[in-house]
Amino acid sequence: MTRRVAFAASPEALDLDAGWPLIRDAVARAGLEPAVAVWEDANVDWAAFDLVVANYTWGYVTRRERFLDWAARVAGATRLVNAEPVLRWNSEKAYLADLARAGVPTVPTTYVPPGATWEPPARDYVVKPSVSSGGIEAARYVTRDAADARAHVARLHAHGQTVLVQPHVPAVDGDGETALVHFSGRFSHAVAKGAVLEPDAEPVFGLWERQAIAPRVPRADQLALASRTLRAVHERFGPTAYARVDVVDADDGGPVVMELELVEPALFLDRAPGAAARFAEVLLTTARRAPAPAARRGTG
Repeated sequence: MTRRVAFAASPEALDLDAGWPLIRDAVARAGLEPAVAVWEDANVDWAAFDLVVANYTWGYVTRRERFLDWAARVAGATRLVNAEPVLRWNSEKAYLADLARAGVPTVPTTYVPPGATWEPPARDYVVKPSVSSGGIEAARYVTRDAADARAHVARLHAHGQTVLVQPHVPAVDGDGETALVHFSGRFSHAVAKGAVLEPDAEPVFGLWERQAIAPRVPRADQLALASRTLRAVHERFGPTAYARVDVVDADDGGPVVMELELVEPALFLDRAPGAAARFAEVLLTTARRAPAPAARRGTG
């Protein structure tokens, strides 16, 4: 029996990305039948799939609670990757505090929940919502008046968002971030990511921003930090099928975690030969552990 795998997608981006043809073909070569399905489509029978993959659910950030309800339903019908508890935890950036408590070096972050008071840092800092992707509603403040930042925070609070205030890391403007992609906890490839936020620009309201991307060979300390980060995740939730750990160099030259992407990361499969095949092999192994569709339907 050919096992079926659904790649859940958001209706705003059904063209997916440049890596989609690669993973579609790699999955087919591995013996799986791939399909794309809109996660909000009530007519989709998710139980008909042996595996549902959430890595194309861009746009969930504008309706996170609905997305998490969907993830819980799918997890009750078939195997979902990444797992529903992982999606819930990683879809809100308070996960950075959990990583810091686990001893993982992260970008220093102040969390400002709705109703809380806060003081803007002296200079060059970033304000962003706790639920966001691709720079949505984030802004960097260098010389702009603090009143603008306060208005930004108030607007986010009015929408129920906790706000993250972080110092701008100068290395972002230099070497940029290093994004390390892992499949089933194993390093696959890395890319360099250029800066997204322009100094003193207005907050971004679109879901995605253009970003300069190039293949990169990561340093040993970056690889070690990514492994340490995923070890903390796996100790809490078990293994993840896919992950992207974005790191940047702090003032002392050592790497810190900027973001950990476990929901819908761009995996840059088109930038690394063999990456799609590695991902497909993990999906095949995961799908083989799923019960047959008939058995799933029989459980109600």
